[in-house]
This record gives sequence, C-alpha cells and structure tokens, in this order.
Amino acid sequence: MGDGTKIPTDLIPRCPHCGGEAFPWVRGYGNFLQGKKYEEQYEKISRYVLEHKDSKILFLELGVGRMTPMFIQEPFWNLTLRFPNARYIAINNKYDFLPKQLEDKGVTIVADIAQVLRDARDTMESGDNDQ
Repeated sequence: MGDGTKIPTDLIPRCPHCGGEAFPWVRGYGNFLQGKKYEEQYEKISRYVLEHKDSKILFLELGVGRMTPMFIQEPFWNLTLRFPNARYIAINNKYDFLPKQLEDKGVTIVADIAQVLRDARDTMESGDNDQ
C-alpha cells in the first residue's frame, strides 16, 4: 500500500455480516479491543487469573508474532514472573524469543502449532511423559 495505490471497489474485502469495508490496521481506526463484550471478558479472565495466582498456571502463547508484544506477550511474561508457580510456553513458526528473566520458567518452540499439539497429544496418550 502506498500513495496513489488504488484497487477496484468490488475487490475491497467486506464483512460478511454488516457489509462494512475491511481495513488494514485495526489499531489505527480507534476501535481495537473496545466494547462491552471485550470489557466483560477482560474482567472475567482477569478475576480468574488473580484468584489462581498461587496455583500452577501455564501461559500458552500460540502463533503470536512480534508486531504487538504489549497485547499478549508482555502481559504473559509479567504474570509468569510475578506468579510463583506460573510457566510460559510460546509456539510459533518464526520467532525464538524469550526474555532472559524467563529462562527458568519458560520455553519457546519454533514449529508448526498443529504438529506440536499432535506430538503433545501422542506423548500423553502413549504414557511416555519423560520426553
């Protein structure tokens, strides 16, 4: 995309529900992560996580890139560091980035998510949990 770039109107992707025009940068339109549903769900998960902060918690990050770490990665990292029994696993096909402070509480896996989950299932089903 750049200055003067144009495409035919009929090629613009549209929402199948409301017919609204798709737009490329959700954060740039001022409506990212807003609304009553988001607020309700945010409150619900926040309450649950805080109620279980001393329990064993696994923060599992699936397919998150490095474009917006402040929305998923950084909160997961901070919670993993703060909670005594928390652990962190990131799985994606490109990035092997783990903050040094998390080296004893986290791991990154660079691989296809579907394959990693199949392997985990197969390992659990076989009873060979030493892998």
